[in-house]
Amino acid sequence: MNNLYVGEDPVVISHALLSAVVLEQSPKGEAETIVEREPVRFNDVKELSLSYKRILRIDNMWEFTALTKLQLDNNIIESIQNLFYMPNLKWLDLSFNRIEKIENLDQLVNLEDLSLFSNNISVLENMDKQQKLQVLSIGNNCIEKLDNVLYLRALESLGSLGLAGNPCAEDPEYKTYVGAFLRNLTYLDYRLVREEWRAEGLKKHSYIIEEMELLEHRDEFEKEKKEKQSEQEERFREAFVEGLSGGQLFDQLFEDDKDGEHLSNLQGADEIRETLRGQVVPVCKQIFDVGIEKEKQRAEEISQLVKCLYEARRADQDKAVRLMDEFLAEKDALLGDIANAIDFAEETGINDETEESIDKAIQIYSEHCQKLWSQLMGSEVVLNDGLEEVIQEFGRNLTDMVSSMLEATQVLFAQLRDLEAGFTEQITELALHVLEKVIRNDEDVELPLETAELFTDKEVVMSLVAGSHDAHMQAIDGREDTMTSRLKTWLQSTIANMLKEEEERNRSRVIEINHFLDKQRDELDDFDVPRVQVLEDDI
Repeated sequence: MNNLYVGEDPVVISHALLSAVVLEQSPKGEAETIVEREPVRFNDVKELSLSYKRILRIDNMWEFTALTKLQLDNNIIESIQNLFYMPNLKWLDLSFNRIEKIENLDQLVNLEDLSLFSNNISVLENMDKQQKLQVLSIGNNCIEKLDNVLYLRALESLGSLGLAGNPCAEDPEYKTYVGAFLRNLTYLDYRLVREEWRAEGLKKHSYIIEEMELLEHRDEFEKEKKEKQSEQEERFREAFVEGLSGGQLFDQLFEDDKDGEHLSNLQGADEIRETLRGQVVPVCKQIFDVGIEKEKQRAEEISQLVKCLYEARRADQDKAVRLMDEFLAEKDALLGDIANAIDFAEETGINDETEESIDKAIQIYSEHCQKLWSQLMGSEVVLNDGLEEVIQEFGRNLTDMVSSMLEATQVLFAQLRDLEAGFTEQITELALHVLEKVIRNDEDVELPLETAELFTDKEVVMSLVAGSHDAHMQAIDGREDTMTSRLKTWLQSTIANMLKEEEERNRSRVIEINHFLDKQRDELDDFDVPRVQVLEDDI
């Protein structure tokens, strides 16, 4: 256990602490970016060290979404938590803490280097999502069983493992066991894995390893199969045609059809139903094919838009950088002119002429600042207007595509309703025919007791047929309504999100330009400008 801070109060990660640390660790001097933001924006920070801060709990770090490197070593942290805001994290140091369990790392899918050295961990677990992990340092913990390393076989990118200092590392077979079971491992405890270790381990455990590999291959096959199926289902959902590639909709027609259960007991009903299946499924497949084709067109349209927006924004950014470079190239000379004018005035004496010289130098610098502001803002206005127009045109094209799909599918759904109407006519004829036989007491009529009790009155029979027909039509109408509403919702949200993204980019860009120019103008405050003293007698 880490006793480094015995007797000292634990620290809670607060906004004040984070601000102080970020400012302390930020680059000194003038930022080489378009704007130096004030106050510090946590979501821009890429690396952060919170070592030796007596931190007890990881918290209040939700703004650090861009973080790639985080040091939390040498604290008194007891559990891994509240790191799911950091999907870009690649390097995480939690060494020299009091952590007892590996947990809550699922969102850190880009993690490449993880240090849990010198904690109280006893089991290797909960790292399934860390498929990019290359380095794992977990020495000086409480891992007793050597077979814990078998869990790491699933981490195919793992090339370096530190386990020294755990009880399991005292096992005489430690090196050969690890070398044999972790075939992709290159370094163990910061030493190159020797081939003789691996060979010896493979010789001793060959049967177990072969059996494990067979199971792993099977699991990998099943995993890939499920992933492909999941990707396919997601694609169908994005095309709004899930459940239409086969007989799913047909089966749905009869799922909630209580009246149809009695009608299906009629002799000859199965043949009529199978005929309907043979007619409905191909039409559903046509709807499915239309949806897939239209989804491809929409995806291509979106891809072209994204490319267009990126190129326009990149060109504007390049132009802004060029304009700023030109300004910065002249800046020192302009400020130098002001300084020289002030120095000359102080050397020769301040008078109207020298004061005018200073004011003129300041005016020239201010005019350059204003010119740059006008150029940057003018360029941004043109870009914003142009991009909004492009997005609006994109919206019109997308609307036409959605309308085209809905028109095509409406025709096909109408065909499904016609088929259902034809099915109902056939079932009606069959039901009335059976009713006549029941009334005549024909011996060849065989019906379950519950159904036979209903086939005593024509009104009851027709009510069964009508109820079944309504259930089928509701299923067809419901599926079409679902497709239509989801498509329209997607269309509206897609266009709205595009416009919102551009609005936010424009707002952020305007703020950046103003911040940058304000900073340049603030340079004038560094000068102590002498002025002609006005005597009371002169007033």
